Amino acid sequence: MELFSNVSMLISILGIAAFAVSVITEVLKNIPLFKKVSTELQVLVTSVIISVVGVCVYVDLQNAKYIWYYFVGSIILGFFISFVSMYG
Repeated sequence: MELFSNVSMLISILGIAAFAVSVITEVLKNIPLFKKVSTELQVLVTSVIISVVGVCVYVDLQNAKYIWYYFVGSIILGFFISFVSMYG
């Protein structure tokens, strides 16, 4: 039963992060500096930054060790978040 609660929490976090990326991208698109950057690249970079920061905060709050594959996993998670943000 714990597996289902973990999966549902992960899907919820993915949805919340995708929503945050969409809002940040829409706000940044109105700034003249970011109008030259393609929207897909902006979504990808924002997603990776949010996922890496989120994993760092989670590891710090859990008083766990930083392990290299946490960062690799957070970058992969950033690609999933950007996919959900771009294609719904």
